[in-house]
Amino acid sequence: MAGMSHKVAEIAVREKFYIPMDVKTAALQNSPFDELLILATCNRTEVYVASDRDLAGADLVRYVCGLAHQDYDTFSKFFYVKDGEDVAKHVMNVCAGLDSVAMGEDQILHQIGRAYDTAHQLGATGNSLNKLFQSAIHTTKRIKTETNLSKLSCNIPFLAMKQVQKTFDDLENRTVYIVGLGEMGSLMLKYVQENTTKIFASSKTFANAQKFADVLTPVPFEDRYSVIGKCDVLILCSACQEPIVTREEFCAASFGNCAASASSWNSAATASSWNPEGVTGSIHPENSACKKTLVIDLGSPRNAESSIGTLPGVEYVCVDDLEKIVSENRRLRMVELTAAQKILQEGIEDFLQWYRMDDIAKDIHVFAGKMVATAEEECEKLLRSLPDVSDADRERIQIMYVRFAKKMANDYLYRVKDANGAAETAAFLECLKKAGEK
Repeated sequence: MAGMSHKVAEIAVREKFYIPMDVKTAALQNSPFDELLILATCNRTEVYVASDRDLAGADLVRYVCGLAHQDYDTFSKFFYVKDGEDVAKHVMNVCAGLDSVAMGEDQILHQIGRAYDTAHQLGATGNSLNKLFQSAIHTTKRIKTETNLSKLSCNIPFLAMKQVQKTFDDLENRTVYIVGLGEMGSLMLKYVQENTTKIFASSKTFANAQKFADVLTPVPFEDRYSVIGKCDVLILCSACQEPIVTREEFCAASFGNCAASASSWNSAATASSWNPEGVTGSIHPENSACKKTLVIDLGSPRNAESSIGTLPGVEYVCVDDLEKIVSENRRLRMVELTAAQKILQEGIEDFLQWYRMDDIAKDIHVFAGKMVATAEEECEKLLRSLPDVSDADRERIQIMYVRFAKKMANDYLYRVKDANGAAETAAFLECLKKAGEK
């Protein structure tokens, strides 16, 4: 596998390796590898492959750079590469959330599940990656049910909410605007609801925002700057390749309306098709020099131009900044971490036992094939010496030889594998190999 994460690359680098769904789908459908899975989240982009031929780590990094249309020489230093058993250990840790910004978070499990389902449905995975990711998902679910780590775990939206509460201790009197109502935006809404009822939200598809009309005021995406300039908290969770909030338009929305009166704003809002009757005072213009605005950008690529953070009264926080407030949550989970790591190790060992034995099973399959091939060769020698044998008898003799070879393979190869460990079986196969060479 080859990838980059929040541990080795800041968001300015990671967002360059955002892989759109259409590119990901095309790659999975036209994979140059025996097996392929692509994992892309706000904190990591990783590509997993399995092959019967040797693969160079540098070639896999070049492949990822090609998918993202980025220069290998410029960005290869940000990648880590793992192979063999180290891949299994890495996947298990990532899936369990132990490699995340918010250790133990739940969201990565769902993201890995979706990445696996997509690759599997497109026929890009096979025996090795199927077993690996199924094992990782199963082990993570064990951790979440057998320990209290999930009860203490947190995710990026949770950390974002902590930042909001740190900035505004009177959040119930503040207006929050969420742009993007996908998985992360919906989870963000859940946390916001617990702290205020003054919520506005947009989705690129207006119908998505309208689904939540019982708990918020839906806003057409194209009208977003009408709200951005007057809200206290702006939370960006949209999937995009270019910023949907620019510094210039943010500045115009926030500072160009300073002289507007509360009455004129409320009149305009009431007349708007998206603002329901009775919503007054939720958003109000203030003197920009006095007003504080918190912008939390959870997108990767980022939804806003980070330079908006240099504007007066604007605090800009991206995913990387949330690491600064994760230490307290990490401390609370350390108690449960030991139990979680024990289960994780069990999952790793179970998979590695299968993985090692799977290689032996392949060797056994090869040996069994050689036994059948040898039987067919000997059969042909016999039949050449018996030219008067009828076609029906020739067929019966051939079947007998093949059945005998398969029975011998079953008795002396597969039963050895079933009754012994990997080391003993490997030693047995090595003896057979040396005997065959003599």
